[in-house]
Amino acid sequence: MWNALELVGLAILAGFGVGSVCRFLRVPAVAGYVVIGVILGQSVTDLFPDAMLDRLGVVSDLALGVIAFTIALTLYGVAAALAKALFAKDALFSMTQVMAAAGYEIGGALVVGALAGAAVAPWVKRLGSREAVFTLTVGALVSIVGLSQQFGISSLLANMACGVVLVNAAPISSRKAFDQMAVASAPLFIAFFVLAGAHLRLDLLPSLGLLGAVYLLARIIGKVGGAALGGAIARAPRAVRSNIGFGLLSQVGIAIGLSLVVAKEFAPYGEAGRTLAVTVINILLATTVITEIVGPMLTRYALIRSGEAGKQGQDPE
Repeated sequence: MWNALELVGLAILAGFGVGSVCRFLRVPAVAGYVVIGVILGQSVTDLFPDAMLDRLGVVSDLALGVIAFTIALTLYGVAAALAKALFAKDALFSMTQVMAAAGYEIGGALVVGALAGAAVAPWVKRLGSREAVFTLTVGALVSIVGLSQQFGISSLLANMACGVVLVNAAPISSRKAFDQMAVASAPLFIAFFVLAGAHLRLDLLPSLGLLGAVYLLARIIGKVGGAALGGAIARAPRAVRSNIGFGLLSQVGIAIGLSLVVAKEFAPYGEAGRTLAVTVINILLATTVITEIVGPMLTRYALIRSGEAGKQGQDPE
């Protein structure tokens, strides 16, 4: 019987090996991480049964804390808070109760994260070495995740708020923390994506075919349309805003992370919550393999069609 540390080490080493092969084949490494996770999970070898995945949830918590620290996740936090309030409704359910529950989770997370960021920012400015800044930042992020779990608020929103406050209060000094985080978190992210792949249940895929197709189509429309809208707001050249969305389809790390959040946060909400959790995580993981294979080809298509291919390293003048 393997223990938790052995399995985490196996996940990192196996993921690194498969990721190297993927890079050689010019396929995004995330696809390899998910596939090796499927092999190690309950669908194939069952080295990562459900009970073990639950015990290793701290890996996902830490990885998601880092992800939230560096990216805009407000919309998910709002939607999740409202959805959980609806799942928890009782005979006295009212919209006021829903808004109160959502307000507590969202507002509490923003307050905790903002206070943590404000407390850390002065020290980040004073500390000289990257190692010291990194250590302080990691300590803050781990503490935020723990406090969020204790008080029932969104750790994603709390860490996002911390990152926003920190980057605005110490824009130059905080860059040390972000740079160090990008390097040091690589093994954590490998383990995270491998463990995510271990959640995939191949036996459920036939029943999710239509829903998966709808999600995949909606994701493509959202990526392409959203990128085009952003390009228009930024007044980017027409060739760029018409094609940039096709280069974003293989960016699935956040989506996988949020699917694990859904699985963890909604599973306690009865049969409906467990069904939602299983459905979301399996659709996200199954479609990830497709987008990670097709995505690079569409990125190449977008670069050629926009006229940006081959411009790297050229003098902008």
